[in-house]
Amino acid sequence: MNTKHLATLLGLTSVIAFNTVLPVKAEPQVYLEVAGRESLELDPTTLAILENIGLRFTGSDNTAPPAPGFSIGAALLPPSSNPNIRGTTFTFLYDDNPLLYVPLGGTEEFSGSVNFSVDTNKLSGLGTEFAIGNFSNAFDETFSFFLTDTLTTNLPVLDVTSSGIPTVDLNTQTWVLEGLELFFSQEFSDFLINAGATQSVAGLKFADARGNRSFVLVSTPEPGTTVALLVSSLGAIALKQKSNNQ
Repeated sequence: MNTKHLATLLGLTSVIAFNTVLPVKAEPQVYLEVAGRESLELDPTTLAILENIGLRFTGSDNTAPPAPGFSIGAALLPPSSNPNIRGTTFTFLYDDNPLLYVPLGGTEEFSGSVNFSVDTNKLSGLGTEFAIGNFSNAFDETFSFFLTDTLTTNLPVLDVTSSGIPTVDLNTQTWVLEGLELFFSQEFSDFLINAGATQSVAGLKFADARGNRSFVLVSTPEPGTTVALLVSSLGAIALKQKSNNQ
């Protein structure tokens, strides 16, 4: 990859590669995700910790076949024109020469859940059964990605990290992203503490993951718009790096 600047971000889709000659040569286009799946493999050490504080993993509601090497599959919901029906709205800017990938906005909406039985002697505030799932994936102004549990808590329960960008195939209009990791958020840990947990789970790795997506072309932005998007994105990167260094 021949780039003048390479910035690595923590997130589901997490790198912007920027070449200084981009405004002249590149023709980046905007794509909308329309299908796919997220495959998960839960971390056994973390599951043991959860059981110790009162949550015993009992299984999952899979909505898609997981990729080889993974145990849980969550289907990406297609876009929806009905505001009362959950649907994916996630878009990204992409060009393969020079390499450019920029998450633009929207959310990835998934179906499926991870289920637990509750030891009410340890966790008195959750009932006898508990689940998180129907995740909504989004990112904030610093390109930090997080999964919100829309099934039970309506909290950002998992922080998402990645060491790379998706491998995009424009011919098949698909992408694959390996090496994703999901970590319990501070918000979810606080939720469990309030329910009676005696140990924090913030920062514990919940799962390894892999993303598979299908997408369609939406538009080709004007060059000036592309530059503005890049300036905004690089500014967010600088803000994130400054915050991480403090």
